[in-house]
Amino acid sequence: MRKANLVISYHTMRKTIGWIGILLPFALVIGDYTVKKLNILNNSWFVKTNECYQVYPQDSPLKASISHYYYSSVGDIFTSSLFALSLFLFCYKGHPLRKSEFGLSDRAMSKLAAFFAIGIVVFPTSSPHCIHDNLRTFISSQNTGFIHFVFAGLFFTTLAFISIFNFRRTKKITEFGTKPSHDLYKYCGFIMLACVLIIFVYKVFLRYKYEWLDNTYPVFIFETIALIAFGVSWLTKGRIYRGYLAKKIIEIVEDSPPTTTEKQD
Repeated sequence: MRKANLVISYHTMRKTIGWIGILLPFALVIGDYTVKKLNILNNSWFVKTNECYQVYPQDSPLKASISHYYYSSVGDIFTSSLFALSLFLFCYKGHPLRKSEFGLSDRAMSKLAAFFAIGIVVFPTSSPHCIHDNLRTFISSQNTGFIHFVFAGLFFTTLAFISIFNFRRTKKITEFGTKPSHDLYKYCGFIMLACVLIIFVYKVFLRYKYEWLDNTYPVFIFETIALIAFGVSWLTKGRIYRGYLAKKIIEIVEDSPPTTTEKQD
């Protein structure tokens, strides 16, 4: 019974990590939109407006990136989600690394990802423009922004490697990457790496050359795609694929019906 409870908790932890990743961008956009729609920041019942008063603009709830919500009215959702995510990742043990296996253990990789997630919050992103819809002092630094950019890139890269390598390990080392769900992990990992590469190319080479691209929110879009891929990978590892919809997704990816779940989950 104790072993069964541990397995259930283990899968629940994986699914929780996955849901946080998937829901975060949508929670930020919907939350920021709701605050603006209800004009909460300009309502004296919610916010003390008789001192240091400013009128908060009713602009778009979309930001240049997910990290820019740190300064917005839903900044607490952003920071608390990342801290919760890092906590779960710090507590996640996974399976130990065996001889002849490539890479780091599940525990080492998850702790790396947790460290990078904390770095994303400790070193907030920078912005060339003021972000007005906030309840904090907006202080942007190019130096901390650069550190933030590095942490974010390493965070997604670590998560991608976890999907591509760690999640595809099995009870038998020779069966690495052969189970029905393993292609899904691989594709999710490659999607995350592709998003990181696209964001890097945009920020370094295209951002100032094609300024009109800012209006399409490319960083936010590809960060959202990467988070969804991350979430799908962890939800699948948490055995959510026992549901009908997830089974269909795996069937499409594999082009064949899913078989019995691998034992090293």
